Amino acid sequence: MKKFAIEFKWGIRYTFCYLAWAIFEKVLGVFGENISYYMLSSLLFYVLASIIYIAALKEKKFRFFNGNMDWKQGTATGLYMTIIIALLMPLSQASIHEVIAPEFFENMIALSNDKVAAASYFNLKSYIMQTVFFTLSIGMVIAAVVSYFIQTKKK
Repeated sequence: MKKFAIEFKWGIRYTFCYLAWAIFEKVLGVFGENISYYMLSSLLFYVLASIIYIAALKEKKFRFFNGNMDWKQGTATGLYMTIIIALLMPLSQASIHEVIAPEFFENMIALSNDKVAAASYFNLKSYIMQTVFFTLSIGMVIAAVVSYFIQTKKK
């Protein structure tokens, strides 16, 4: 378990940043009157997510691998962190849509042209599934890219 302490720590930090971002979006009205900016706002979060992955992989490189980490080790670290984040996403989504922004699904359905299709897409169960799978896919990509730049270069 100690082997994965850094991944757990950064997975939890990522989750708190994700929730803080949702609060930021709420304050800016992205879940209400500015809902048309939701996709842009969501994409901007992944800049912050990349910074979190960079910090996590750098810490793993210097504290666990003694400054010498190859691409595979970095990618594995990022993958483990991604799995932890994906496991925390259902709780995060429930918190966002039940506490922070309960109006989100109603507003997204109202914005849509096809209300029936939107209702099947914009609900808590669907969003939890989407977020878990998106987190796994984007997390693996971010981990692989960040690992490429963080890896110890061979001389």
